Amino acid sequence: MRLLDRHVVWQVIPVTIWCLAVFIFMSCIIDLFGRLDEILRYHIPMEAVLEYYKQFLPLVFVHATPFALLFSASFVAMRLSRYNELLAMNASGTSPLRASMPFLFVGLLLCVAVFSVNETLVPHAAATYERMKAQLFRGQKEHEIYENVALIDEVNRLYHARQLDLKSGELQDLTVLEHDASNHPISSRYASRAIWTKHGWLLLNGVLYNIGPTGKLVGDPMPYVERLIDYPVDPAGFAEPLDRPETMRYAQLRHMIHRLRQSGMTNLRRYKVDLFSKVTLPLMNVIICLIAFVSSTRPQLRGNLKGLGTSLGLGVAYYVVVALSQGVARSWPLPTIVSVWLPHILIVAWCVRSLETQS
Repeated sequence: MRLLDRHVVWQVIPVTIWCLAVFIFMSCIIDLFGRLDEILRYHIPMEAVLEYYKQFLPLVFVHATPFALLFSASFVAMRLSRYNELLAMNASGTSPLRASMPFLFVGLLLCVAVFSVNETLVPHAAATYERMKAQLFRGQKEHEIYENVALIDEVNRLYHARQLDLKSGELQDLTVLEHDASNHPISSRYASRAIWTKHGWLLLNGVLYNIGPTGKLVGDPMPYVERLIDYPVDPAGFAEPLDRPETMRYAQLRHMIHRLRQSGMTNLRRYKVDLFSKVTLPLMNVIICLIAFVSSTRPQLRGNLKGLGTSLGLGVAYYVVVALSQGVARSWPLPTIVSVWLPHILIVAWCVRSLETQS
């Protein structure tokens, strides 16, 4: 790394750390004031509150980092423009695209940090956070209807249901995929409804498929009107957050998608979006740095607060478009990978093109 690059990097890093600390602190304070009434009403001990916010920190970190980078990179780029440091770089033969590399380097460092935290700390923290939120703040009613619930039991069965009614203990469109010791599917059972009873699950209007070693169906499907099966799971197990996408690592979620595909489930859009998001969320840190540099150093906005405001506006707009594209990917019959990745590709192309025109 050149001396000039190190000079810029050591300007961006302290501001980023400061912005990140402010964002995390403000998120915790806002959440605390929102829950202060329940804390006082139910006499929640201080140790439990501190543990709750300890689990809250990794979740805030992964989502606050891009915004902290947006503010810090925009501020540093504007300051470099105001004091003509970028002009001096350009006069020495450094192109705008090359001048953005220190910003991208900081974004890449935080990209690695966010991905690491998302893979190591967030799964356990998200599960613990949701469980503590339900246990501590008893004044809040828990959701009784859950969509797209999935669960893997101790004997390697995969369960998936379109909907869970926790109050009545009923599942809609239940699919159960059983595997052998080698992790190969051996049977798939479908039921339009499954009702929890004291004797087990009562499956209604379903069909059983036997699967051979090659993954193809063996014999004819066996339909049934009702069947009572004592599966080692209950409705509360489906409501637990342990098998939700946000509490799973990338490899675990990919494995679950593979299992669901084996069971014959075709609508996996929600899980695929969550899988791709585990990659795009860290990468947004790099793209945010690029947006901040381009917007703050445009010739007509260079070195003034308009450039900073434009940068912040474009960064927020980028966040909104990404959220909308993920919503579209979950609902519309478009290729999931295209819907999720297209906003990122387009904004990077626009940024690179803008830097090239400034040369």
